[in-house]
Amino acid sequence: MPVNVIFPKVSLEMATGRISRWLVQEGDNVRDGQLLFEIDNDKAAVEVESPGAGVIRNLVAEGEEVDVGAAVAGIFATHEAEAPIMAEGAAAQRAEKVLTERSVAEDVPVQPPPMRAGARRNRLNATPLARRLAREGEIPLDGLAGTGPGGRIQKKDVLAGLARQSPLVPAPAAPHYVSAAYDRPQRQVMQAPAPHASLYSTWLRRGTGMPVVMLHGFSSDLNTWRGLLAAGRTGFPALGLDLAGHGQSPRRLPEDLDDLAEWVEATVQDQVEGPVLICGHSFGGALAVRLARRARLDVRGLCLFAPAGLGPEINADFTHGILRARTADSLRPWLELLVHDPASISDMVVKAVVAQRQDEELTAAMSGFANRFFADGTQIFSVRRDLAALPMLPVRMIFGRQDRILPFRSTGGLPDHVALNAFDTCGHMPHLEKPELALRILGELYRSL
Repeated sequence: MPVNVIFPKVSLEMATGRISRWLVQEGDNVRDGQLLFEIDNDKAAVEVESPGAGVIRNLVAEGEEVDVGAAVAGIFATHEAEAPIMAEGAAAQRAEKVLTERSVAEDVPVQPPPMRAGARRNRLNATPLARRLAREGEIPLDGLAGTGPGGRIQKKDVLAGLARQSPLVPAPAAPHYVSAAYDRPQRQVMQAPAPHASLYSTWLRRGTGMPVVMLHGFSSDLNTWRGLLAAGRTGFPALGLDLAGHGQSPRRLPEDLDDLAEWVEATVQDQVEGPVLICGHSFGGALAVRLARRARLDVRGLCLFAPAGLGPEINADFTHGILRARTADSLRPWLELLVHDPASISDMVVKAVVAQRQDEELTAAMSGFANRFFADGTQIFSVRRDLAALPMLPVRMIFGRQDRILPFRSTGGLPDHVALNAFDTCGHMPHLEKPELALRILGELYRSL
């Protein structure tokens, strides 16, 4: 498997960014720690190092907007380089490695590293901030005169160019997927209630066709899906949501499963017109089933990874322990309960959860969430009747036989129309532990709709 080169988060507010300059070319042999590319940031010039050694392939184009955590290239072993597989969407967390940053003051010219032999030499000399402003204002850099050292184009040069450009061309709007023209007849959808508050959402992958809405589980966030989408080629757009009390969504505690469903409906309807496939993990799986039963959204299929709501049992020690732990040493044992093979939990995953625990308000919100939905160590909600009431809806369920959070035996007695894929040597995170197979099943369901 190739090692994914990921686009790092270089500021707290950053959700997307662009590569301003590749320092290597397609097919180059790179070494571990070698500088690969520069990031265009308005206050920093950031150089990203290689997370491994090998042949670099599938470079994302310079200037193309990408999501934080997305794979922008792959590093292949020599024997793999002849048949690369593009890792689209977000990079698998297992392959991540600490990236180094070099920050400089805003719009201060940054001396580029020496150009290696054979590299492109026709790059315009401009600061990262100038490049960003020029892109946002849709003004060509090659038409500007630089006033910085060596003729480098700076912020004031771009602003002067924008002042001469009239009228300004507005920046393109964020994508809003319309799938009403999808090649299946539209189903009757119940009228939604009054608009509800929106959850935080982002397009984990842009594409064409019917969108896949992705809902994470308890104590997680939308980033849990990035490794799945990086496991192979996918053509569908994927919209990730942070549940209430999780990630970057509002910290207000939902009253019940239907209340949370209203949040999701309002958020999806703001982003998508037409049918969707919903993919949910654990608590997000139960929520996906309830959304389909409510029929406020035009749900065409469900892909459920270890869904909650099939029975009352849950590992109560986990739901409380994962929130009490604060350090890497205390968190790792709880995180390893999620998987069959402890090696599936990378150091980067542990560090991300440690950082999450520093947000006391977020941790308190998750604790309230657990107390509401898993009171007294019990799943106080059920979606079995919801599943039984959806006999015409295609449903694929994926469950690990060695799940230590929700027991595999809870899958007994499923409705006949629900197809169960039981993964051996797999715990509560099938999409993390066996992402290629999980993505193949999701793809098969998608193509059947």
